[in-house]
Amino acid sequence: MIRTFLLAAGLAFTVKSLALAPCPEGSSHLFDNCSGSHVYANGDAYAGEWKAGKKHGQGTYTWADGERYEGEWDSGTKSGVGAYFWNNGDRYEGQFVNGIYHGEGTFTYATGRSISGEWDVGKPWNAVARDPSGEVTHGFTDGVPQCRKN
Repeated sequence: MIRTFLLAAGLAFTVKSLALAPCPEGSSHLFDNCSGSHVYANGDAYAGEWKAGKKHGQGTYTWADGERYEGEWDSGTKSGVGAYFWNNGDRYEGQFVNGIYHGEGTFTYATGRSISGEWDVGKPWNAVARDPSGEVTHGFTDGVPQCRKN
């Protein structure tokens, strides 16, 4: 369901981006209500929507080391629905608040293990953990790990 939502959000971004004017040449702090790209001095890059010189709306931020975030931004902060991809193959897809995964989402490890459900400030809150085959291994209730009952 989250992937479907991300796909729909991505399509909405494409349509909305076409409606925004391209950002002007020059410094990103001048970008306002436009769509464009900026490469930072440290090698990080952002492509997407801007408002008042900050990442705002839909966009993709790629760190110089290759990690990336694709999704919604609010005044320069990851906020809304998005996906974060680590270099080791781990990924989180779901809701972000103030730059941290918070709300409904799924963290999938490169090994195939996953934790799906509600997250609270970057930690599983009411969630279910599964092995690579999809078998439930344990859960979390109010942030406390729960053993699997047979």
